[in-house]
Amino acid sequence: MIHSLAIGLAALLPLAIGPLPAAQTSITARFCGGGTIEIPIRRDREPAPPCTMKGCHAGSCRKRIDLRQ
Repeated sequence: MIHSLAIGLAALLPLAIGPLPAAQTSITARFCGGGTIEIPIRRDREPAPPCTMKGCHAGSCRKRIDLRQ
């Protein structure tokens, strides 16, 4: 009895959640004056080229800190 109840509730789970949101390709921003602008979202499928500079973190290179200040 409990086993069939669990299967029945699992079958109704997609109905309770609803459709998943579609992946967006841009962000729409509104201006205070009433205008809008769409900013495209770039999703890279290829890996980033390796950084050749020292101190490279998270795919972006940082400036060196001047300790003499």
